[in-house]
Amino acid sequence: MFSKNESRPFLSDDPSADEANARFHQPHQTRSKIISHSIVCFVTSLFWILVILLTLTDSDAHYTSIDDKSPIEQGHVHRHNITSNARLISCGNSTQEAREAGCKYDILLNNWVPEQCLDQEFIDEYRDDQSWAGFSDKEMTKPISVDDMGEVDFYYTSRRDHVNHCAMMWKKQFYVLFDESKAFDTVVASPGHTDHCAQFLMDAPEDDWKGPTRTEMGFAGCWIRE
Repeated sequence: MFSKNESRPFLSDDPSADEANARFHQPHQTRSKIISHSIVCFVTSLFWILVILLTLTDSDAHYTSIDDKSPIEQGHVHRHNITSNARLISCGNSTQEAREAGCKYDILLNNWVPEQCLDQEFIDEYRDDQSWAGFSDKEMTKPISVDDMGEVDFYYTSRRDHVNHCAMMWKKQFYVLFDESKAFDTVVASPGHTDHCAQFLMDAPEDDWKGPTRTEMGFAGCWIRE
């Protein structure tokens, strides 16, 4: 009444049938696993490559883009800080404007700065290290005078000078806070410059201190607290 197929149970008791099914499905399952694992590995690798590239890009941008003229970067604007209740004197954005405003070029700051914030004592201590000399070429074979440093867009100094600059700036920053100075420059008050010096000093032991570092001339301001 029933055909042979209709009389068979749903689960076969024939072990040879299970082996045949296993042999039939195993290659397909293996290929699926390999493809699945390969896709996961590729996507994961791509994700971490993008993360690393974005991190390096952000790090490079932060390291090379330091705005000393903007004393308080975003995120610090509304916080109470040493610039609160102080008025800002500017040197402008050119050497002509700086001179007209009575500003002087400060070789420690690498910036034109209002005379009220020119601290000769720190400049003299900075020069005592005898590593501050500037050069017009990257090979550091053509010395440049202090007067010329304030006229060019950039010049070169040694990495040792860069270390000395950062160390002196931190020392100056401390005394501005400790003495509650009535006048202080915008480089001292710049979180960006402080972060830059911190990173540079951490990396400095791995560098050749006699190698060149590019120094860009700029225009700083002066905070006056009444």
